[in-house]
Amino acid sequence: MGIEYKYLLLPIVGAVIGWLTNFVAIKLLFRPHKEISFAGVKLQGLIPMRRAEIAKSIAITIEQELLNSEDLAQVLDTLDWKDEVERTVEEVVEHRFGKAGGKGIKKIPVIGLLSENLVYHVKYLLTKEILKQIEKKKSGLVARFKDTINVETLLAERIDNLDIKKFEELLTKLISKELRHIEYLGAAMGFLIGTFQGAIFHFVS
Repeated sequence: MGIEYKYLLLPIVGAVIGWLTNFVAIKLLFRPHKEISFAGVKLQGLIPMRRAEIAKSIAITIEQELLNSEDLAQVLDTLDWKDEVERTVEEVVEHRFGKAGGKGIKKIPVIGLLSENLVYHVKYLLTKEILKQIEKKKSGLVARFKDTINVETLLAERIDNLDIKKFEELLTKLISKELRHIEYLGAAMGFLIGTFQGAIFHFVS
């Protein structure tokens, strides 16, 4: 092999070693999933070992920066119940009225007209009363919601209870670009170190 190829080989080998080192280091963040003992030394991936702390940290970040119980309570407070209540009441009343023989009654001219008028008033009164009760109790519901729903605790528990493989998949999805950049950075650093070593060998020889 010519001397120039030796100088070229050093940066290439350095890049491969740098990439492989960072690749293995990233994998060791997650593996092994479960604690194992080797020659009296206990080994476990850093993230599985500290999963509860990481889950809590993710939950805190989401709760502080994205969504918390206060935000959910505001949505509940401003929710327009009118359309939903009207639709539900209409479905129930029409179903019950039809089931009770309403369709047959409606075929009789005068009685049919009266029955339609009765159904309309029943739906109107029910909707009005339900909306009135919702409006009256909504503030109490919102307050109880804020007191009982803790987004941080809920998220932390759900994340911590994930299967470790799913937990790893979730984290790698969140930081997949950053992990790839770390691998590429290792290759770039290895290439530069190899180039530097080749330059030293060239001047020394």
